[in-house]
Amino acid sequence: MTAKRNQFLLISPRRQVVTKTDLAKVECCFNLEPDVACKGAEKAFVAFAERVSKEWSDESRRAIYGDEWFRSAVARVILFRAAEASVSKATWYEGGYRAQIVAYTCARLAKLAFDQEGSGGLDYVKVWGQQSAGAVLEQQVAEISEVMSGILRNPPSAGQNITEWAKQQSCRKTALETEVPIVKKFDDWIVTMDYKRASKREQRATGLIDRGLESVKQVLSRDSKYWESLCGFCRTKHILQPEDEKALVPACQIPNMVPTDRQAARLIQLIERAESVSWQISS
Repeated sequence: MTAKRNQFLLISPRRQVVTKTDLAKVECCFNLEPDVACKGAEKAFVAFAERVSKEWSDESRRAIYGDEWFRSAVARVILFRAAEASVSKATWYEGGYRAQIVAYTCARLAKLAFDQEGSGGLDYVKVWGQQSAGAVLEQQVAEISEVMSGILRNPPSAGQNITEWAKQQSCRKTALETEVPIVKKFDDWIVTMDYKRASKREQRATGLIDRGLESVKQVLSRDSKYWESLCGFCRTKHILQPEDEKALVPACQIPNMVPTDRQAARLIQLIERAESVSWQISS
């Protein structure tokens, strides 16, 4: 048992663990909401959850949350942690407010990438590929963080609490609009807008195909007698809609007929509807 545990920790060290609150904070930063990230883990998580829920409810946008999104999300965590390390060892860093400086640094880094002509943003897949920020992005982070520190430590009102200043939209606006130095070869870490659009189209197409195939697979895992029984039950309960009737035609003739992706998705929904009114036959 101990040997297996040690082997697991060797492959998956604790330093690579990303909690849901960590992820929410990082995503808020790279979504240009450092002020939200600075309000604490709970509010950052709520903001992140609301954004994902809204996108998830859109069938076309839901497909974006696939393998590439996961890799990109991990890359953003890598950049966030690189910013933490950079600020901690900076010669200008006098201690205090690291969390706020890092949040604003990551947001400004993302904004800087988007501001370049024809840009689709940072190349997160490239960061994922090398599992580190790399020399160029580390240098860019260092340049940005010093500027962000200056903004945070000099609020417009004398004596204003820096922690509270970091939570304000006016602070975010000032930070994201302030010029920062651009290091040499920074553009090597930017993807074009055309690439970004093509990547999103591919993610949507792949996601839709994957879900379609999964739905068909679930339908085919049940024989024609199952679907005939479901059809009879739903008729007695008066919960069949015209499109359900059409989808049941091929389902009741499995394996001689196979439902389309759309019909399969409708049949899965029909099972859920039937179960809500006590459908209990085993599959």
